Amino acid sequence: MILDSIAGEPPVRERGSALIFVLWLSLFLAAVLLSITAMTHTRLRLAAVERDSLEREAALRSALDVVAYDVAQIGRSYVAALPVEVLIGEYLVSVEAGPGQRLTDLNMANDEQLTALFVRLGESQVAAETIADRILDWRDTDDDERARGAERAAYAARPDDAPQNRAFASVEELRHVLGLTPRQFACAATHLTVLGGTSAPARDSARFGPDTRIDGMRISLRASIEVRAGHRHELVGLAEFETSSERPFLWVAFGEDRLQNLNCPSGEGIW
Repeated sequence: MILDSIAGEPPVRERGSALIFVLWLSLFLAAVLLSITAMTHTRLRLAAVERDSLEREAALRSALDVVAYDVAQIGRSYVAALPVEVLIGEYLVSVEAGPGQRLTDLNMANDEQLTALFVRLGESQVAAETIADRILDWRDTDDDERARGAERAAYAARPDDAPQNRAFASVEELRHVLGLTPRQFACAATHLTVLGGTSAPARDSARFGPDTRIDGMRISLRASIEVRAGHRHELVGLAEFETSSERPFLWVAFGEDRLQNLNCPSGEGIW
């Protein structure tokens, strides 16, 4: 001890303690560095996933544009020839008629079409007309109540579900319509869409001319990319076709249009 002090060196115990401290500090710094590295890698992976998702979304939109333009130029015969494959960059995009093309569009159907749908589903004529009027009151832009309909005042007990006076954003929103039961919704949803196309006009009709013409029609198109086996990334677009050569079509809406697969129990109408 005396010699250590004379030489100006710390005692052995102090040197050992300092060494242990340095080792612990090194381990702590290594752990911090490892944590930072892991966080950085995670953020990079998330950024890569987001970038890939945006690239796929852009590819889907571009493919829909390409096919819609071809439909505008060629006509309804091109729709009948779908699906087609479009190469956008590194993505091979398949484009087909959207599922809504063969369904009733909740935003375009009139009272007769809606009434006919619910009659086919087993409702009485009066019940079907009531449902149709309430659906139309929910989506129209005024507060005038139809004969069997319901506007905001009728929803006093459930103001959050009151008519929005706008188009339905999804079939799911149909649940908000006053008086519509879960059974009626489940039975109707399978036949409805908010991305539906119009049916082909009569051959050589006065409005559309030759049966290849498509002016004035709405066509639902679905673009999809196979990301991995059994998993696809898709986008549905609803295009409305016009007569202007400068603007042959415009997109009405984009979204997913997955068919409802709900349990529709049998039974009598409940109105």
